[in-house]
Amino acid sequence: MKNIQAVKIGNVVNVSLDGKLHKKNCGTPQEADELFRMVLTAKDNPSEENIKAIRAYLNEKTRVALLAGLENDPETGEVFLAGFNTPLPMTLIEVIKDYHENGYPLDAIMNFWKLLMLNPDTRVREDLFDFISTHDFSLTDAGYMVVYKAVYEKNGEEMDAEARSFAEYVSRQVLHVRKNWSKSPYAYVVYKDLNTDTWEITKKVTAETWDETEKQVEILANLGELFDSIFNVEVEEDNSTGKPEFTDMYSRTMKIVLGEPVKQDRKDCDADPRRDCSNGLHVGATAYVERFANSTSKILVCYVNPANVVAVPQYDHSKMRVSEYYPFALATYEDGKIDIIEQAYFESDYCEYEVEELERQVEAIQAQELPRETAMNAEEDHRPMTELQKIIESRLVDIE
Repeated sequence: MKNIQAVKIGNVVNVSLDGKLHKKNCGTPQEADELFRMVLTAKDNPSEENIKAIRAYLNEKTRVALLAGLENDPETGEVFLAGFNTPLPMTLIEVIKDYHENGYPLDAIMNFWKLLMLNPDTRVREDLFDFISTHDFSLTDAGYMVVYKAVYEKNGEEMDAEARSFAEYVSRQVLHVRKNWSKSPYAYVVYKDLNTDTWEITKKVTAETWDETEKQVEILANLGELFDSIFNVEVEEDNSTGKPEFTDMYSRTMKIVLGEPVKQDRKDCDADPRRDCSNGLHVGATAYVERFANSTSKILVCYVNPANVVAVPQYDHSKMRVSEYYPFALATYEDGKIDIIEQAYFESDYCEYEVEELERQVEAIQAQELPRETAMNAEEDHRPMTELQKIIESRLVDIE
């Protein structure tokens, strides 16, 4: 950097850096004076530090990048996660700025962006964070979105009514223990109060001191182990295990069980954001699900990997189309309202699944195969496969 020129006229400062003109409309005379003095200092001492200070003053994106340890292209003004070439959308840059200035942890935001960088649709990468910040979506530390899905219970009539109710009770108590008490469900047991004929939970250490006969209770099993035995089992074709099985409310043909990803080929999904209802798996915020559900619906709490979002509809901003979601629990749904789940509970299970999928993608890239399907009406992605491989490998390092 050899040629630095500037002129200040009122609150406007025009700065020329090696022949490229930058115009800054400053908010106050003091701000204009500060920038002009900064330029004069750089003319006398054109060090890299002084030039960076000018660029940060001229460009908000550059300032945020410097604050948060990101990278910035001085020519285009684009901001990148260090080591990558996919530019961050402005909405996300503003959030990073806010988090950094307030000392908030950035893990969830950065992991979300690493996953979103894997999304092959430019429009989704630009719009998704703005979309979720408008509604009651939340992010786990691993970067997954927590969403909701209204379904019907497919095998409800075949299952014993008490067994079905017990399965729902166990699922909700696991969520309650993790969400409200921030405890492990394995530290609790389920027991039956013989006087009221109701199920209750208590701490395992407390139950170990009880005389069941004297207390008129029957200790059934460990809460965490019960959840595993009901929901974390393989489902046979005839569902002989009795594991609760659900189906979609539209076609009623899908098989949905907790702990198993629900998928649709991305090439069969519609990426056109102008179409509210089209091909793809529909999930949403509570506003969408509460509007779509009815008195016979069950509400599933699901994770969505941002890489698997296909379309963010322009008009119905409470739902989106995805190619995959991971249902992990039943939400409490009473009087038409959902008990919102705000924290990460079972993301380690989904992380294990994600590791296998990412490893498969790396192998596909190394074999010079295209590892991603393109949805119908998708906006073409021009990034090289080397960038994609770098993102995948970074994600693998983060979660392994």
